[in-house]
Amino acid sequence: MKSQTKKCRDCDRVLTKDEVALNKKLISPDVQESQCLDCMSESFGCDVADLKIKIDEFKEQGCTLFI
Repeated sequence: MKSQTKKCRDCDRVLTKDEVALNKKLISPDVQESQCLDCMSESFGCDVADLKIKIDEFKEQGCTLFI
């Protein structure tokens, strides 16, 4: 089975697995359209570095979305 490439809903950039997982964690597990870290940081009014810290924290907590 071939995995489907996801793209940012705003800038059409190909998303990483961590970006897709972060969208699911912060927005909804059923989110249909995801954002890259740059566009997500604009939407949330934070720095990309803050989002990367959250990804690391979720990984350390053992969140299965980030496996």
